[in-house]
Amino acid sequence: MTATGALLRVLLLLLAFGPSTYGAECDPACDPKNGFCEDGNVCRCQPGWEGPQCDQCITSPGCVNGVCEEPWQCICKNGWDGDLCDIEMPACTSTPCANNGTCVDLEKGQYECSCAPGFSGKDCQNKAGPCVINGSPCQHGGACVDDEGRASHASCLCPPGFSGNFCEIIDNSCTPNPCENDGVCTDIGGDFRCRCPAGFVDKTCSRPAICFTILGVLTSLVVLGTVAIVFINKCEAWVSNLRYKHMLRKKKNLLLQYNSGEELAVNIIFPEKVDVTTFNKEDGDEEI
Repeated sequence: MTATGALLRVLLLLLAFGPSTYGAECDPACDPKNGFCEDGNVCRCQPGWEGPQCDQCITSPGCVNGVCEEPWQCICKNGWDGDLCDIEMPACTSTPCANNGTCVDLEKGQYECSCAPGFSGKDCQNKAGPCVINGSPCQHGGACVDDEGRASHASCLCPPGFSGNFCEIIDNSCTPNPCENDGVCTDIGGDFRCRCPAGFVDKTCSRPAICFTILGVLTSLVVLGTVAIVFINKCEAWVSNLRYKHMLRKKKNLLLQYNSGEELAVNIIFPEKVDVTTFNKEDGDEEI
């Protein structure tokens, strides 16, 4: 036989019995340890294994409530015992109650823990701290904190407006005074309100008042039908009166007179310029 003929026979054997028939042809591929691929994209599992990819072990025959990690095992689930995991075990057998808690078996594999003094939780896993044993020392709605029972002393988490170790101090929101520009502060229970001086606005009286323009038309002030139009612009006052004769300014107060014979008082606030303006008729003034 020639060398070429011998090489051809080796290639044919490899194609017929080579590793390409084990796992490489299947999609998804078989587990190489537990199976091999046959024609038709089918995994053929080794004894003790099953599943589309031969990656699931088979439990021992008759195993009821168990699982396996290797073939033919029967590892019992919680609450079961026996070679075939067919014997139901009381829940308290596993001693689920911690910290010397007493376990009581209930129906259907359930249990209940009776905790020793100072412990709580389903399995008595929580230690009762000072907040539970001694009660909360916090005042005014403060929350008692003891690090889930691990702290030796209780502490208080105070709501807004209160402070102190036990939230016993009522905070004054006006100390120090948050109101600027000589504003007067009033505490309103955890917050404050400022009464601002003339010329300032905002919650803390920090913003100067914006000069405003008001066009007021006043009609029928008196029986005679006096009509006055008052213009206030850029925080300065210009007042014109068709029926008034005199305009007097005393100590930055604007005085307007009218001939009705009655007294009319009108207060107008002018920031930084004029505090109060009063209109009245003075004795001895001539009428128009």
